[in-house]
Amino acid sequence: MVTLVGGTFNSFHRGHEELLRAAYRTGERVIIGVTSDAYVKSHKERTVSYSRRFASVKKFMGKLTDNYEIHPLDSAFGNTLDVEKANLVVSPETYHSARRINEKRIAAGKEPLNVIRIPYVLAEDLFPISSSRILDGELTRTGRRRVPVKIAISTCNGLKMSAAGEFVKTIMKNYTLIQNTDYRTDSEQPFGEDTMRYATTRAMYGLKDNDYSIGIESGIFYNRINDTYYDLHYCAIIDRYSYITTGFGSGFEMPAAVIDAIKSGKSTNQFIENMYGIKKIGHGDGISGLISDSMVTRSKLIFEAVRNAFIPRMRPDIYEREFSP
Repeated sequence: MVTLVGGTFNSFHRGHEELLRAAYRTGERVIIGVTSDAYVKSHKERTVSYSRRFASVKKFMGKLTDNYEIHPLDSAFGNTLDVEKANLVVSPETYHSARRINEKRIAAGKEPLNVIRIPYVLAEDLFPISSSRILDGELTRTGRRRVPVKIAISTCNGLKMSAAGEFVKTIMKNYTLIQNTDYRTDSEQPFGEDTMRYATTRAMYGLKDNDYSIGIESGIFYNRINDTYYDLHYCAIIDRYSYITTGFGSGFEMPAAVIDAIKSGKSTNQFIENMYGIKKIGHGDGISGLISDSMVTRSKLIFEAVRNAFIPRMRPDIYEREFSP
């Protein structure tokens, strides 16, 4: 069976390479449509010439196989409505076009194409690599950031800054952390859904012109099963496209005396300082470190919450996320 793949292939980059590799891996002859200059100029403001785009595709395919063809593409459908049977390899951004093609084929009494959708190819900042971002000078063709990823964290607590930074450095190299202290919350010791609301509020305050903004809040959650309360860290992350992801850190049962103190109007920090003489415990190991004899520290719990909030961003195609142009 023949495999079809098409695109502009402007500023040829790693995303294009993965698209063509997926077409090659079908093991059949590959027919590649490269949009013509006339067609592409009606859809995009910036593009390089067809000859240059053709040459980039030819050079890359030549490293994989000689069993391919390249043709100019003068319409959104190319020859996809005419072939009898074929695979069609698409990116998440063009998957909707593949669905339109199959709808037209079915309406014409033809068998639908076998659509192969590749995952998003992400840049260092976990946003898709695109030709426009390369032309804007934001990325290299491999997806590395030319300018640092700007990540704001709304907090006055240095521990949150360092713990969040510990995770960020595991997934990015060129980034800068910005401490935002311009935020407001209604309580130092939130309960239940207020914890999530305050974390989201923190993140919203810090977004501004940054790529990401992170809000982290710890709060008390009630477990009806055994009538106990748990301390949980919650992280909300908002990106420059206004997309929100969230995550929890590990939870642990809170002592009844702490809950009683909180219900009387004291914060966890105040209770620990009064009971054990430990000042600003929230800026250190936290009550989790005290209870677990430092086996589980607040820094680890914050790290977990931030990590878990980033997880949906690692494979956005699985979460069926669509990115804005």
